[in-house]
Amino acid sequence: MKKTNSLPGPRGVAYECVTRSLDGGADAQAVLDNALTAAKLDGRDRGFVTEILYGYLRMRLRLQSVLNCFLSRPDGLPAPILRVLGMAAYEILHMDVPAYASVDWGVDSAKRLSRGKLGGLANAVLRKVARLAEDGADEDFFRRNSDSEIEFLSAYYSCPEWIVELWVDSYGRDKAEQYLEAQICPPAAGFVLDTKSNEAKAAAEQLLEENDYIASDGQAFAFYSGYWPQAFNGLKESVTRQSYAAREALSVLGPSEWPTPVWDGCSGRGGKSRFLHSKNISPIIASDPHARRLAALKREVPSVASFRASAINPPLAKESIGTALLDVPCSGLGVLSRRPDTKFKRTPEDVDSLVHLQSRILDNTWETIRKGGRLAYITCTLNPAENEGQIGAFLKRHKDAVPLKEWTTPPDSELHEFFYSALIEKK
Repeated sequence: MKKTNSLPGPRGVAYECVTRSLDGGADAQAVLDNALTAAKLDGRDRGFVTEILYGYLRMRLRLQSVLNCFLSRPDGLPAPILRVLGMAAYEILHMDVPAYASVDWGVDSAKRLSRGKLGGLANAVLRKVARLAEDGADEDFFRRNSDSEIEFLSAYYSCPEWIVELWVDSYGRDKAEQYLEAQICPPAAGFVLDTKSNEAKAAAEQLLEENDYIASDGQAFAFYSGYWPQAFNGLKESVTRQSYAAREALSVLGPSEWPTPVWDGCSGRGGKSRFLHSKNISPIIASDPHARRLAALKREVPSVASFRASAINPPLAKESIGTALLDVPCSGLGVLSRRPDTKFKRTPEDVDSLVHLQSRILDNTWETIRKGGRLAYITCTLNPAENEGQIGAFLKRHKDAVPLKEWTTPPDSELHEFFYSALIEKK
């Protein structure tokens, strides 16, 4: 892997990951996985790098707001220096790390990246951040340094103003603040047990008895981030990771009652098809534009017929499908806790183009569904134009479409991820 910096140690790995994600446009988790493999760090350092990467990305705008209070011309500083100061500030304000260690790293890194010119500035700024940490950077601090309510919410909850405005306008201040709070928290850890295995079934029964989970349907469990149940030890082949919130959005649509065959038209890596298969739904066919995503599904669930195709132009005969399941491409604003880099990569213009794309997918898919069949629509975003508005417009265009169910993850969910799902019948 070509290095993008010369900063040493685990913090240097974290800095490289942040840089590749924000400047290179790469997915943060993919960058992290590659970096940890290449660096060959021990378990403690791997956790340290992960915490800094995701913590900094979640809190980036809050951290920048703090730094702006101590910098006379923040826009005049090189991006790498601001990044180092932000990462050091994250440690000081949000991690159990001695402040002097974070200050020393920030100063040394600023010197390396500026050929010695900006070490003094980094030292002065980070010492002020350390004093602020002792006094407490509470809501009042950010209110005092904001010119409007939207600016305050953006800074305090580290979320771009356009997203804050969208949520406040769409859902009201109280719900918007719940969503904002959730997206700076780590998401729940979701796991699915293959309860066809006796060992995994026994583990599931043990977990249900212990009752240490956030949510469970008896086969899938959601735990607070970082928790690994002892009951999972020795069950590597029978435990898979899956967002519980995503599973819930599918489950509430009652897939056991869907007419078959079921076509998973935007299958990705096949998590939804696996869920349907576990409920003994058959036959299932799955497609996705990316063949690599389908590889694991083909290997692990060969009974699901999978092929490479785009849901924009489904290669299926008219009225040949019982149920079409569409987990459509979306802006991802409901899963910012899991993918915090998204909020720095999405734009309002992106959302407009996605709404048009979703509309095309819905209309073209509708032709493949037979009378009496169903269409299940899922997004992982919080945006009415992609959710309720999209389905409402679809129903107006198609007089043979009857809405059966509409659902959104509750705003107070401890899962810290939010999905929308709808089920429509073709009369």
